[in-house]
Amino acid sequence: MQNRLYLLFSIIIVFMLQACTAGSDTVIIAGQVIEESSGNPISKAIVELTQPENLQQTATTDSAGNFSFDVDPGSETVSVTLEIDKQGYQSQTTNFKLAPDTDVDDLVIELQSTDSSGDGSGDGGGDEVGGEPEGPAAIILESISEQAIFIEETGDNISTAFTFQVVDSAGRALNANGAVDVDFEILSGPGGEEEIIPKTATTNSNGEATTSLFSGNVAGPVKVQASVDREDLGITIKSTPVLVAIHGGFPDPDHFSISPDKFNFEAYDINGVRNPVTVIVGDKFSNPVKPGTVVYFNSTGGVIQGSGETNEDGIVTVDMISGDPRPDDGISGSGGRPGYSTVTATTVDENDNPISKEINVVFSTRAAQISATPTTFDLDPNGGEKFSYTVTDMNGNPMAAGTQISVEAGEGMEVTGDADFTLGNHLFPGPGATEFNFSIRDTDEESNDPADLTINISVTTPSGNTTTYTEISGTRRKSF
Repeated sequence: MQNRLYLLFSIIIVFMLQACTAGSDTVIIAGQVIEESSGNPISKAIVELTQPENLQQTATTDSAGNFSFDVDPGSETVSVTLEIDKQGYQSQTTNFKLAPDTDVDDLVIELQSTDSSGDGSGDGGGDEVGGEPEGPAAIILESISEQAIFIEETGDNISTAFTFQVVDSAGRALNANGAVDVDFEILSGPGGEEEIIPKTATTNSNGEATTSLFSGNVAGPVKVQASVDREDLGITIKSTPVLVAIHGGFPDPDHFSISPDKFNFEAYDINGVRNPVTVIVGDKFSNPVKPGTVVYFNSTGGVIQGSGETNEDGIVTVDMISGDPRPDDGISGSGGRPGYSTVTATTVDENDNPISKEINVVFSTRAAQISATPTTFDLDPNGGEKFSYTVTDMNGNPMAAGTQISVEAGEGMEVTGDADFTLGNHLFPGPGATEFNFSIRDTDEESNDPADLTINISVTTPSGNTTTYTEISGTRRKSF
């Protein structure tokens, strides 16, 4: 029970990161599939969005039982149907309403085990029927090797084996004397030349018949069914359809994206600073590519780890490491200033053609250049003044993300505006990146004595290096 409560209150929704941006009307359907009796997550369950027809999709739960869909329901509320299948569990259907601009991301779907004992032992505790088995009456899926397989020629697992058992009306498995031929059929599939081999198999001494589904070149759900013709009765006995997902194709340029942890990091004059770079790789069906897909990296500045392999979500992360050469790419927007590096990630598509994506990163300096205007002021009692100031690194680029900037004007003076903040992740100079403003005001109600004042602007980088500007000075006049 404790485990179940933990799962119910700590559902982690894993969204399938995709490089193509969802439309403005896209909403999320997400949740977790768990076992009814224990509350444990169920991985590799097939979740099929079957209604409405224009939103049909299929997902496979991850190791935590999570699934998600991005859908566009349009401008009206629609009725949604999800069908959930997993070998060893009773199929489940869930219905709910989906409104425009409203995510449904808290679904918890419980599947009941088909294990009659309820504890996974498979022993129902009842009396077995003896005697010679009679003719076939039912076909039961005994095992399936994989609930999800990969698109053909990807170099990963492209087939899954099914073993069905044929039993008589008393639940006794057929023996060798009563062997029958079992036919296997694909009821529905994505139409990518997926196939069943063999299409017919004869039951063994335990009433078992085995076949395999091989994927084609298109992703999607496949429904497989086994059947036995009872010519003596003029009927056909059929199994419950079994659902398998095909996914994980080759990298597609439209589903290939790259992003650094920081577009600007303190690295121009420091060695060994790491900046993670992450790539997300999907196939043309918008699914993650198969795990282990290799992505290669290079950089015009410093050093970058040369390659990495995608995980189950199609994600691979490597470290960019500051060092020589210090970059000087002269990219568009840089104004010809040094410090700009280009990082390139490369993999290959289904035709072995290279596909690449690039991203720019700034190597900023530890020391800052600071200027301000005006640099003098003369305040009447309770008076104020406005200032503009600029902060760049020594190359004229924005300081590193995470840099702290503060303005101090002394006792009795109020400072407002860009006076105490942390710099964001900026690639190019401009307002909010290198250009700032603040104001001061005399708030000392206890003293009317004149005073000489100095305003300090301090810039502290993530490494702890501080540059201080002290060129702004002025006078607060005496009240008469």
